[in-house]
Amino acid sequence: MRVLRRLTWVVLSAFALFYLTSCGDGGGGGTVATTLVSQSFTTTITLAQEVPPPITPVGVIPGGNGRVTLDPATNVLTGSFTTTSVANATFAHIHDGNFGVAGPVVVPLTQSPVGSGIWVVPAGTILTTPQVARLRAGGYYVNIHTTLNPTGEIRGQLIPAV
Repeated sequence: MRVLRRLTWVVLSAFALFYLTSCGDGGGGGTVATTLVSQSFTTTITLAQEVPPPITPVGVIPGGNGRVTLDPATNVLTGSFTTTSVANATFAHIHDGNFGVAGPVVVPLTQSPVGSGIWVVPAGTILTTPQVARLRAGGYYVNIHTTLNPTGEIRGQLIPAV
């Protein structure tokens, strides 16, 4: 009987050892296919969002819209913004700042072609990990500067596209 009992324990121990060593630790022993999907952010650019309130141009209502796309694998940002009825635009930027708060420039934009009202994120623009977090949290806005309003004439908060 003792021999049978010992043999049972040996067999059970062997099965337990086999079972424990064949289990993964959850650390990625298997392969899981993951796809990183690009994320887009849009904005409507208006006078009403500008901080401080701009001098209102006579006879026109400037505005615009646009979209940027973030590649999550590389943090490369691409996109453009189109403005209408904006006279004498001097600069355009993506700034760090929550809604209603002015902040520093993060990405300078280029007008292409010059005078077109189309502002483009320069090729090869890469955001840092903290910048990506701010963008995703809605902490960035687009600002179009003019000779009439050098601190900004129209502004639009970047929000995740739906």
